Amino acid sequence: MFMKKLNLLLTFFLTVLFAGVSFSQGTVTGKVVDATYNESLIGATVVLKGTTTGTVTDINGAFSLKLAAGSYTIDISYIGYELQSFPVTIGDNETHNLGKVKLASTTFALEGVNIMADRAKERQTPVALSNISKAEIQQQLGSQDLPMIMNMTPGVYATQQGGGAGDARINVRGFNQRNVAIMINGVPVNDMENGWVYWSNWDGIADATSSIQMQRGLSAINLATPSVGGTMNIITSPAEMEAGASGKFEYGSGNFMKTTISAHTGLINNKFAASVVAVRKVGEGVIDKTWTDAWAYYMGLSYQVSKNHRLEAYIMGAPQKHGQNL
Repeated sequence: MFMKKLNLLLTFFLTVLFAGVSFSQGTVTGKVVDATYNESLIGATVVLKGTTTGTVTDINGAFSLKLAAGSYTIDISYIGYELQSFPVTIGDNETHNLGKVKLASTTFALEGVNIMADRAKERQTPVALSNISKAEIQQQLGSQDLPMIMNMTPGVYATQQGGGAGDARINVRGFNQRNVAIMINGVPVNDMENGWVYWSNWDGIADATSSIQMQRGLSAINLATPSVGGTMNIITSPAEMEAGASGKFEYGSGNFMKTTISAHTGLINNKFAASVVAVRKVGEGVIDKTWTDAWAYYMGLSYQVSKNHRLEAYIMGAPQKHGQNL
């Protein structure tokens, strides 16, 4: 009899204890939305400040968090949005509804961008390179397409086809120009889809080129274009050209005629420089139906903003008509 009374008393005590615990809980609810578009934010974080106790919003942006009775600060956050804090006091078996919580989007400052140089220096940069000056281009290129000047550098083979102006290609260490990064003033000009270089688009640029650098093999240049063969950078900076004007007429086999007119201001007051080049090419071709009728124009403007900064603008084109290619 005594044991039965003891069991009943213990059962009553535990029942009262658990009932007290269950009744001492409350619930915090709400819905998290975008402050601008009023759209539900799925997966927003709802936590007690300074703890790891919390929950996330559902597909409708709603949340429900059970807490023991007491006072708390609830932090609500979402990636790309400003955090909001809400002080709440929960009573026994009470539901506290925060309503619609609107989070405003925010911006984040990114780390600085490192700009890497794309021109190597002899005996300083660990890469095989060749620099070709303006004088060498004028003396050895003649009326050929610009890639032909690269035949004077080791490991480079350039060919020129009959037909249209600028129908040339280069190979560097056995790799064709799909695997060679071609740049004009540091800007890649390889086709974005197949990596090929259409030199006909840049016909006439040879007469405006101040220097060329060819880096053979892989280099430290960060480009999307595959450059396992090497990197060729063509510089046409007006600020590097000597002041003056010139005209040139060239005649070759197949009644080929090329007329070039160029003018350069040089650097004026250490600030401004301009270059203008116009080229006219006509010819019947050595082989039948390989005629050429082409124009090319180039204009470059340069303004020295400061010691380390310069603004440059370029306009160029090479419209042409031609017969068959060989």
